[in-house]
Amino acid sequence: MASHSSAKDKSVANLPLRYDPFLNFDMQYRPGVNNNKTGKIRREFTMKLVARFGLISPSNIAWLYGISHRQSLEHLNKLVQEQLLCLVTTHRSHDGRVYTLTYSGAKYAEELLNVAVYYRAKEHPALQVNQNTLMHDLIMQFVLLKGIHHHKPNGEPNPLWCAMMTEPEFKRRFTHSSVRNVDGIVREVDGTICAVEMEHSFKTKAARQTILLKWHDGIGQGYYDKVMLFSQSLHIFSDIKRLHEQLYDELTTRPDKKTRQPLLTAQDAASLKQRIIYRTLLCDELTERFYR
Repeated sequence: MASHSSAKDKSVANLPLRYDPFLNFDMQYRPGVNNNKTGKIRREFTMKLVARFGLISPSNIAWLYGISHRQSLEHLNKLVQEQLLCLVTTHRSHDGRVYTLTYSGAKYAEELLNVAVYYRAKEHPALQVNQNTLMHDLIMQFVLLKGIHHHKPNGEPNPLWCAMMTEPEFKRRFTHSSVRNVDGIVREVDGTICAVEMEHSFKTKAARQTILLKWHDGIGQGYYDKVMLFSQSLHIFSDIKRLHEQLYDELTTRPDKKTRQPLLTAQDAASLKQRIIYRTLLCDELTERFYR
């Protein structure tokens, strides 16, 4: 397989255009100068979040707004009373519940975001969310927002990235089968476009090969410049690194069934190794928030 470097060079300048307008949304939460203003800001910000991610949890709201769990429930339940959100009870959420959009909520979010908001009516609110991916989706929501709201130990703002595109937005923007899905897209402060992936479980070597080649194709096609991995477990990171090292060697000698060329060239493998970043920064916080 030929190196993707030339293809990436041609398309890298158009990276931001692929994700317009999603990377232009300001997702930095800033409280108002008084309680009335702050309440309005939270109301609108929560509706934007649910529209972009498809759901919200009380715990993520409590963390983001710096309020108690009780206050987050009051905030979300008020939006339910206004028929903008609907409550979905589920054991898959560590809160025992999540909130999704109503039809009226979707229309209101469209006014706030100035983009079409996806909504498909279901007979039961629980069908609005994918129960099998719910925990993963809430963790990714926290990771993407945490990256924007990250601070140094002294409280000074230190964002990991300044803009984001969610997985649902990515799926609806790129529907062609040749485009492999990622958990999120972010733009770093220097303008670099990155894929963000949450690795919360151990995977087989065959699964890791499929994922590795997916990232290789995504970088080669100019969808992102690098991949940042997050996890709650250092052991999972160690296992991924171990399997990746094996695959970097094996894929340079294993032929593609269609082209009869190696799945990766040595140059591809070296480039891919540099572009996959293991971010251990949030391991402890993810464990504390979602696994205890």
